Amino acid sequence: MWLLSSLLALAAAAAAPAAAPAAAPRLDVKTVAAEVQKRYDSATDFRARFTQTLTSAAMGRKTSSSGEVMFKKPGRMRWDYEKPDKSSYISDGNLLWLYEPDDKQAFKQDLKASQLPAALAFLTGKGKLATEFDITFAAKSGYGTPADYVLSLSPKSGQPQVKTILFVVDPKTFDVRESVIIDGQSNVNDLTFSDIRVNTRLPDTQFKFTPPAGVRVIDTGKLGK
Repeated sequence: MWLLSSLLALAAAAAAPAAAPAAAPRLDVKTVAAEVQKRYDSATDFRARFTQTLTSAAMGRKTSSSGEVMFKKPGRMRWDYEKPDKSSYISDGNLLWLYEPDDKQAFKQDLKASQLPAALAFLTGKGKLATEFDITFAAKSGYGTPADYVLSLSPKSGQPQVKTILFVVDPKTFDVRESVIIDGQSNVNDLTFSDIRVNTRLPDTQFKFTPPAGVRVIDTGKLGK
């Protein structure tokens, strides 16, 4: 009888759910922002899959797209859109190209004359979040999970293309898993990242673009002149 009782007790213990580990203490906003900064400061390159949803406040319309993004210090980036239409934004830090293969045209822009927004500059290894933005925790943002940190960033200097940025931050890795940019007209640019990888030794050739034969090249700096 004693043996049977012991076996029943062991079986009950095995079937019972294990005690949940104690939740990690929540960090303050200054510490979270510093950890995010440290995470990206330590990365020489970054790549991920992305999905993008653009919401027009005036039209009440949403459009979605997806593809792959890559960044490499200093100042290089590449966005390859795969759906619904193929296009690529490619920058070597000096020139920014938009290539539209279906239309056989490419637009180029000198970045010296048009600086990247602070949020993009941060991802390419330039600028400091705490210097460029006032940072708080977003209250009931509706983004991320209850475990995530959601940072609300407001530019310290006025930027017409950016009113507020939300960063959904993974509490373990401090990766930015989602970036939501809200402009002055309340339009929303929501980017969600997955399969995030850092320090994969991306080749420099990924960030150089030579227009293929037969592609029309448009220099945006000369438009309207």
